Amino acid sequence: MMPAMDASRSSAAGKATVVLATDGEARGVGLRRVTDDLGYASEVFTDVEALLYHTRGSVPEALVIEQALIDRVPQLDVLVLLRRRTALAEVPFLVLGADDAERHESAIASGADVYLSLPTRPAVLRAHLTRLMDRRQRDRQLRAALERARSFEQAYKDAERVKDDLTHMLVHDLKSPVASVMGLLDHSIEMLAADSGDASISELLALARNESQHLLNLAANILDVRRMKEGHMPFAPESLPSLTDLAKEALGDVAGGPRERNFGFLVRPEAEMLDADPKLLRRVIANLLANAIKHTRRGGYIDFRAWKQDDGYVLSVRDDGEGIPEADQKRIFNAFEQSRHTIHDRFDTGMGLTFCKLAVEKHGGAIWVESKVGKGSTFFFTVPAQVPEPTLDPPVDVV
Repeated sequence: MMPAMDASRSSAAGKATVVLATDGEARGVGLRRVTDDLGYASEVFTDVEALLYHTRGSVPEALVIEQALIDRVPQLDVLVLLRRRTALAEVPFLVLGADDAERHESAIASGADVYLSLPTRPAVLRAHLTRLMDRRQRDRQLRAALERARSFEQAYKDAERVKDDLTHMLVHDLKSPVASVMGLLDHSIEMLAADSGDASISELLALARNESQHLLNLAANILDVRRMKEGHMPFAPESLPSLTDLAKEALGDVAGGPRERNFGFLVRPEAEMLDADPKLLRRVIANLLANAIKHTRRGGYIDFRAWKQDDGYVLSVRDDGEGIPEADQKRIFNAFEQSRHTIHDRFDTGMGLTFCKLAVEKHGGAIWVESKVGKGSTFFFTVPAQVPEPTLDPPVDVV
């Protein structure tokens, strides 16, 4: 087997490589002048076996092959063998041969893209080689565009899946509090109609109000998560006069159950007047307190704490409830992935925690959870001393 002639020249960095398969070294030298003029690296082979072996592991940008070299091995259809290789299926083949209609037809039928009759001028070869290389480049660009289109299609399908998940959640999760409200109100109406004078009517109405508040919070979290992801949520940080007061106000925002738990507020003096968006921070604390209530039994203990650490502040909500399995802790802040039943048999959609993550990150902070099953959970989040600049763009209706 004869080696490739001066194959080391093919190693030119960053250049497309053209394989030149010729019947003799003299023809290879002439063809190489053409590829050099076009700025391509080249490898010259004067032996069919060497050509077949080389192209098993190396894919050129184009192949120029002389018919006389193919004729050396009449028992093989060299072009067909090369074209059948998956890696070479789209490589342009240019065949140089005698001015013979039968050979021309045979070469095209075997997979050649162009057949040039010898002798031919270098300018003609350059023109055909340039066209073939340009065509291959356009094919690559087309494939890349198709790949981008497929990615876009996949992203669209993923978005549709998220919309389907959201619809599922709206149908199955929001239906429960709505049904509770309607049932409680219907029963209250029946009792009022009977003029029973039972004081439990006010309790039923209070329960209906709490369920309505729960429904409102779910809807607010769903809409605001989307607003934050699309950059439409206003952000207006200011110096808070009292973090303790803000946390207690947040507890008042929580629907149902706060009076059936024991709460503590432990804020270090240096953390009372941090800078934050009061509306967003109040929502974050309210969501974390609501989450703690959902997963803590009556009579349980929940506390809110805050202290200064390094160049920022750490805030936490701790409970002695059921805890979170370790496998769930990694995805608990992701929308539509952390849903689970509470110990009170209410289904938790988890959108509140997704809102918390986005709101904390809006402040430039981070949020995480530490928990053991049966031992309770502690949600931590940070607020840097220097929060980002305000963004007061009006919210956009994204319903």
